[in-house]
Amino acid sequence: MTDLARGFFVCGFGDAATGIGGLAWDFGEPGALLLGDGEVRSATFALEEGGAAATLELTAGDATVEATMSPRTAELPLGDGLTVLVCVADVSPKGSQAIRCAGQISRWGADPLEGAGTFRHLAIDAGEEALLIAESRGEPGGDHGEERSTAWLIRGEDETRFEDTFISTQYDGGGDPTRFGLELWPEEAERASRAAATRVAASSLGGVALGNAWAGLFRCHTDGTEGIGSHLIWRA
Repeated sequence: MTDLARGFFVCGFGDAATGIGGLAWDFGEPGALLLGDGEVRSATFALEEGGAAATLELTAGDATVEATMSPRTAELPLGDGLTVLVCVADVSPKGSQAIRCAGQISRWGADPLEGAGTFRHLAIDAGEEALLIAESRGEPGGDHGEERSTAWLIRGEDETRFEDTFISTQYDGGGDPTRFGLELWPEEAERASRAAATRVAASSLGGVALGNAWAGLFRCHTDGTEGIGSHLIWRA
């Protein structure tokens, strides 16, 4: 297991069936959120690493959830300093039955925010032990349409980088995302065939704003499969 305390990371898990999920991150300023009882709340987190697993404890008010993240695959380098670990999360909500669901840990060897006006990181449970990762960066003063985006599909030990990545986002009156969509085209795909693209439609379950960051969990539909996705946005 990577030593997360020494780097920049996003660590999350979620289960669409039970409505339980969590996210923790640290880009110099740590933050976390917890999904339970139909709402997303700001949380604090503690992270303990030992052997091949990491245990993430999230606390929001009187609710505490502990998730043990065990690697499903080896750590995969995806480029731009990003490595991803696909995990199985054994989640134990305080006072409730334990569940097992998908989880992931993304880590960067250097600060991904350096020189960026905006930075986005999305991680989506795509079903059948598959994980979608998408990132975008924008220049200071640029708008959403000018961000440079990249995405990968991880299934087992294999990862596929998409040639074209399109991220569309809807916001509420306060500027918080309420929906997002992804359209992902693999290399050498036949553009005349709509079936060649991977598509994600996501609606917000809730989010929190902390400093320059906003993070939320979403109910995501990926080519007919339902899962939980996280969307973290940092703005300078």
